[in-house]
Amino acid sequence: MTWTREALRAEIVRILEEHRSTDDAPAIDDHTHLSGDLGIDSLATMEVIADVEDALGVKIPVSSLREVSTVGDVLRALEVRLRDAGRLA
Repeated sequence: MTWTREALRAEIVRILEEHRSTDDAPAIDDHTHLSGDLGIDSLATMEVIADVEDALGVKIPVSSLREVSTVGDVLRALEVRLRDAGRLA
């Protein structure tokens, strides 16, 4: 499947909404911090990764997690993976 940036963003937001641990967190945007704003801890991070891998059909190495702290970081990393695979429109 080929993804557009808009469809990718919508899918990531949907997945993160399912895993947020705080109901009073702000609306999710590129500046939203996974841990600080959404309350996603290390266990939830692994669950998010599994859901993203299933939804997008990509493999995400755990080592790449050191480089992400916001939703924008996640989107940029996934865009690179999908573009490299020829799956980003």
